[in-house]
Amino acid sequence: MSVRESLVKHLSTIIRSSKATIMALLSDENGLSIAKTGRSTDLILDSNAITSVSSAAFSSSEENWTDLGIQDQIIAFSFFEKICLITIRIQQTLLTIVHDYNLDWPLDADSIGSSIYHLRREIHNFFGSGEISESEIEEFSNNVRGAIYLSSMGTEIPFASYAPSNHQSLELNQNISAILDSIQNPIFIEYGLVNSSGLTIDARDLSPDDVELLSVDAFSANANVGFQKMVEEADSMNIGGLVSYLCVSGPDPENFYGILSNPCGKLHFKDSASGSEILLPVSFVSLFPMMYGAVPVLCEARNIAHSIIEVIGEDHITKKFINSINVIVKSKYEE
Repeated sequence: MSVRESLVKHLSTIIRSSKATIMALLSDENGLSIAKTGRSTDLILDSNAITSVSSAAFSSSEENWTDLGIQDQIIAFSFFEKICLITIRIQQTLLTIVHDYNLDWPLDADSIGSSIYHLRREIHNFFGSGEISESEIEEFSNNVRGAIYLSSMGTEIPFASYAPSNHQSLELNQNISAILDSIQNPIFIEYGLVNSSGLTIDARDLSPDDVELLSVDAFSANANVGFQKMVEEADSMNIGGLVSYLCVSGPDPENFYGILSNPCGKLHFKDSASGSEILLPVSFVSLFPMMYGAVPVLCEARNIAHSIIEVIGEDHITKKFINSINVIVKSKYEE
């Protein structure tokens, strides 16, 4: 059996884990395809574009994790209107799982964790250097399994608006401040709104006094750079815009952290002298511990996005983000 055939055999076990898993691809860190397999679908999917986005998914956020001192990145979820790309780095390769979360969610964490265990050993046999112990392989697969579980666990928060009842009579900054102060659970470490150029509009730093992290402005700017890079890369996929980006990092499931980035409408500026108009995209970014699971974080981000567009006006990509979260939180792991 050739190297490619052997790798495809293990990728096929991931495809079989769910009827909604459309494709599994293995590429190098630059997005060059090594092996792939999949099932028939009505979606037009370009595997080269997918691996390019997956490569960006890791490179976009790793710098942020390095600056935060939180290592190692385990998994990245890139949600589109119809599908989710799940990216996992295995040594010098990137595994990308293309999954229709509208059809089936959450992922089968045990099945994928088991597949990752065997794939990790196979990849090391073909591409690795030096010895690797069974305990290292098991720890890696357990981290992936734990990250997948935690990304679909936690207490659901009801869909609600945090916009002040008198928001039409308030200044924009007052409305945004009130919305950011209205989260229902203390689940964030840092969070805020940032424009497409990286300028923080408003943010909150809830990190403990004894914990040294990046300033909330620096974190927001860095997280937004990664998100905007993902948005640009995703344009080549022709399956609709990127609606959210969630990545998980940390040494073990007891010490995992997540970063979530998602669209939050567009600010509308008009120059009365020239009559020119500018639409400036706004993103919500947050850093949080995974101990509560990602579900309450996704719910709070959805409510904040919903509240912001109530104040600044409708936005189609933000509405798609809200709809995607409503789909995701309908099904989650029981705690």
